[in-house]
Amino acid sequence: MNMSDIINYSGNTHELPPRPKFIGWYEETIPIRGCRLDLDGIKELYIELSSINRKFGAGEIAGLVRDPEMSDAEWNGYQEYLLEDAFCLAILIKGENDQQVYGESSEVFESEALPNPIKAIYFDNVKAWRRHAPNVDPQNRIEVYLDFGKPPLLDPTSVLSEPTPNASNVSVRADDMTYFRAVQKVVDDKLLSHRTWYSAIHGSFAYDVGIWLVALPAGLVIATFYMESLLPVGSRLEVYRWAFFIYALGLTVLGYRFVTGYAKWAFPVNVLADNKDRSVRHRVALGGIFAALGYKAFDAVYSLLPF
Repeated sequence: MNMSDIINYSGNTHELPPRPKFIGWYEETIPIRGCRLDLDGIKELYIELSSINRKFGAGEIAGLVRDPEMSDAEWNGYQEYLLEDAFCLAILIKGENDQQVYGESSEVFESEALPNPIKAIYFDNVKAWRRHAPNVDPQNRIEVYLDFGKPPLLDPTSVLSEPTPNASNVSVRADDMTYFRAVQKVVDDKLLSHRTWYSAIHGSFAYDVGIWLVALPAGLVIATFYMESLLPVGSRLEVYRWAFFIYALGLTVLGYRFVTGYAKWAFPVNVLADNKDRSVRHRVALGGIFAALGYKAFDAVYSLLPF
């Protein structure tokens, strides 16, 4: 059966449905990784995104058809109400023990009910919009999710070559290019400009690079040093030299894995400066571990030099 048969099936002429209209939009999901933030900076981010959203809302409201039964004062009051109620950003702040604080203005950041430490902050312009347009998303949509959680010290289910899990991102989908670019600029200025110096440890293949450039060379040197010191050639236990060497090398690699997990826990992907989680103590302890391991490796290399 060809197309003409379909159109003229049973002797009747059927009209074809109209072709879909062209629809275009701008969309991006921006990962937020390796950033040190504070509540004041996140509040500024919220205020600027709210301003962008309200400017879009003012244009939408200006295009509404006026109810002829409303007076000028009633119509103006209704427009102001819509601007405040439908074009605001809803905020949800979560704590580590499942505490949650919700609001729809920047005053939430000043609340005494904020959990400490804060695990995640989320805000968007969808919830308020849907109060007035159920099951319909706004033409210009913003969603911000900031995750300040920490990975486990040792996770046997994780793939070591993958980046440290963290779902922080800013998602923007806009019909208007100006809106889209404005959101991108605010995200760059308020979030991505606050990079941490250690963010590379959370990237893809960071573990593998450390294994080949640090752990294995250090393990080979340390295992050789202690094999010669504890089990020299000609000694009664000489037969165990290579068994000891392999075991010592394995312990070094295993220790590197623990130290890597400890480092990712003590230096998380994203840091909220307002959280009081005693991370400084752990960072000092971690620095001491690296210093001790570095000294041992240097001492082993120096003792093996022929001069």
